[in-house]
Amino acid sequence: MEARVMKNDLSCGVVRDLLPSYVENLLGKESQEAVERHLENCPECRAEQEAMASPPEAEETAKEVDYLKRVKKGTARKMILAVVCTILLVMGGYLLKEFVIGWTPDAEHIRIEFAHVDEDNNLTLLADTYRGAYELRGLKAVTKDGVLTYTAREVRVNLFQALFMRTKIEDVEGYVKQVPLSILLDGLTEVWICGRLVWQEGLIIHPDTLRMLETKTPYCGDPVALGRILDALQLQEFTGGHTMSLQTSERPYVLTLKFEKRISPFVIWDWTESYFLQILALVDNLDEVAYAFEPEKGSGRTVTGGRVTVEYATELMAKLTEAYNLRCGTNWPVHENFKEYAESPLEYQRMITLLEEQSGYRQGGVLIWSDKAGQ
Repeated sequence: MEARVMKNDLSCGVVRDLLPSYVENLLGKESQEAVERHLENCPECRAEQEAMASPPEAEETAKEVDYLKRVKKGTARKMILAVVCTILLVMGGYLLKEFVIGWTPDAEHIRIEFAHVDEDNNLTLLADTYRGAYELRGLKAVTKDGVLTYTAREVRVNLFQALFMRTKIEDVEGYVKQVPLSILLDGLTEVWICGRLVWQEGLIIHPDTLRMLETKTPYCGDPVALGRILDALQLQEFTGGHTMSLQTSERPYVLTLKFEKRISPFVIWDWTESYFLQILALVDNLDEVAYAFEPEKGSGRTVTGGRVTVEYATELMAKLTEAYNLRCGTNWPVHENFKEYAESPLEYQRMITLLEEQSGYRQGGVLIWSDKAGQ
């Protein structure tokens, strides 16, 4: 009877000492039953047992979830910050490159205006870039073996400059992009600005000279290349159209142009010859340029065409060169072959200068034509 009372009369302290074994199901049968009887009548120990019986993973999992949420939130902030910083760095690098560091300008972007040589042998000009939103900065000059070379950076014009840095030139007020230069030519043979040849051995090299030499072709049997030369001379635009035919089966190789518009009596005839001479010079194996047209009615013109040959061109340029040397005290070479005038910008510019002296031809000018109604 006394032993049974002991089984049923476990104190809370004893039960709590046994609870770990009870939860793990390690007690013997009698001890387990005694603990269970105690738990039925003791809410405190039962609560302790339930707490021990509940899986600790739940609490740990909750903690881990909270931790992961904090990590994820922190990672998202870092990613956003990284993206923003990257964007700012890219934009900052772009703005730094565009407005401060700039680019090495392409020679084709360089524009030279109002170039002339004064009585003191100074070459004065305005240097600029064709790209309107950009300007030249940081011009540096280096002279070596008589060749003066300018380098510069091409940078974007900023809004502050355009609005507030205003200059007045010849009654025109505003922001001026052009860079004025005055260059003493004594001891120099060439002047280059950002890869663009500007002056050589006494002659200012016209941009049209460089543009025309880029169209030079070795073979007259290439209609596309011939078309580029005619386009550069602006014949198509100002003649209202023409047909082109080639004779390349045997020498002499001949290019024939037939113009569709009637010739106005105001056409300067020698100008047309200057155009055809340039075509002849720019095609290495072309022997003749022939042309045909219909004179305007009532103009009194009877000539309907003509031709320019290499032999004629060589003879003509020799006479013009000798006369120019005698008149100006120069020592320009007399070439044995007219094609030599297309071998360098200097020689091509000399050819143009002689043609301007002879006929009043103006480089970059255009022919004057009228339609059949005389308009």
